[in-house]
This record gives sequence, structure tokens and C-alpha cells, in this order.
Amino acid sequence: MEQCGRRGWPLTLHDRSGAAGDYAKMPFMRLLYHFSVSPYSRRVRLALLQKRVSVELRDALGNAALLEEAQRLGAVKTVPIFVEEDGRVLGDSTVITHYLDRAYPSETPIWPTSSEDAFAVFEAAMLADAGLAALADPGIRYYGLRDSSTWENVQREYAGRAQRAIDALADRVSSLSRPTVAASGWSGADMWIYTFVIWLETLPKIAHEAAFAAQVLTFGCTLPPALQRWADQHRDREDVRALG
Repeated sequence: MEQCGRRGWPLTLHDRSGAAGDYAKMPFMRLLYHFSVSPYSRRVRLALLQKRVSVELRDALGNAALLEEAQRLGAVKTVPIFVEEDGRVLGDSTVITHYLDRAYPSETPIWPTSSEDAFAVFEAAMLADAGLAALADPGIRYYGLRDSSTWENVQREYAGRAQRAIDALADRVSSLSRPTVAASGWSGADMWIYTFVIWLETLPKIAHEAAFAAQVLTFGCTLPPALQRWADQHRDREDVRALG
């Protein structure tokens, strides 16, 4: 189980990943269908912790029944999927986090509202999104097209996009005079960067058992030490450690 809540630490996030079923037949509580190693899912989990919103976690990684359940709920059939207490459903990590800011405004904002923080925060999030998508889309979602005669060119193009975004993030964090992107503290930008860095660090460790990791590694991107040093400042955060 993870720990977080709306009334101070700790409050339980129940992990019931082994129990799939028709969610419509259950008493409503907030649910998060997620993949445990996905940076998109981990962003949302960090955001929920920041907003102190309790959810039941349902890890659909390797669980066909839970994945089918999640895909029935989300029109675009992607994970994470957030289900509110009243049964309303949202997908897409960015959308979910913006919703959480508006639905639960009494807690620390995920996305800072000050003009002095806005540019740096959204630029960092954009770069993390660009780097992640450039690897995840061709390396996971469309890797089945690798026998195409154009695959080598496609792979080279997307590897270049990913590396440029990664290097730009390294430049941005190297120029910071504080641990966080925003002057106001830990925000969505830090969640985006941290989960991307951890994902990149994890890929070589799981490539022998996870095909998607081995596929992404074929793109040959490297993680600059500056990003790892930046991440080191946050590894002992209570919410980060709750990710497992």
C-alpha cells in the first residue's frame, strides 16, 4: 500500500490490482488504473500525493482483466485512467493533473500560477513530454512496424528528437540555483522530469525481462549525469519513495 491523503500524512492508497471486476457494481471511490513503471502513471500518483487525494490503485501492467476494464472506461484506451467518486472518468496524465488542481484547490498546486514560475515550469514539462513521446511512441506503441524499409530513418529521427529534449532538460536543471524548477517549490515540472529520469534509469535494469524496455534501448539515447544529479536531490522525498 502507498501512503497519502487529504488530511496529512499518512492516508492509505489501497492497491487492489489483483481484483478486477465491473467497477459499476461497486460502491464508488476514486480509482486510478495505472502501469507501475509508466512515467505517465507515476506523474499522476505524485500529483495525487501532492493534492492529498485518496485513491484505490489498480495496476494493469500484466493484468489483462484490469487493462480491459481500464480500456472500457477510457475513450482513447490509454493508461492512466482516473475515476472520480461519482463515476466520472478522465484519461491523460496532463489532463488529470490540471483537473486535480481545480477540483482540489485547497492543497498545494501541481501547476504554479505565478507568472515568474510559469515559463520555466511549462517549458520543462514540454521537454519531458517531447523526450518521452519520442521514445515511447515508436519504441513501444509502433515498434511492430520495425520491418518497414523506412524504419531506420524513423528511428534515427525520433532518437534525435528524444536526445535533444533530454539534453535540453539537462541544461535547464544545471542552470537552476535551487532543487526545483519553480521558485515556489516542487511542482508538476519536477514530477514530469523526475518520472522521466527514473524511467530512463530503469530501462537497462528490466530489459532482460521487459520487451518494451529492450525496444526503447535500441534508440540509443543517453541520460546526462546532470539529470541524475538533479534527481538525486529528490529521491528521498516521502512521495517519491511511495512510488516504490
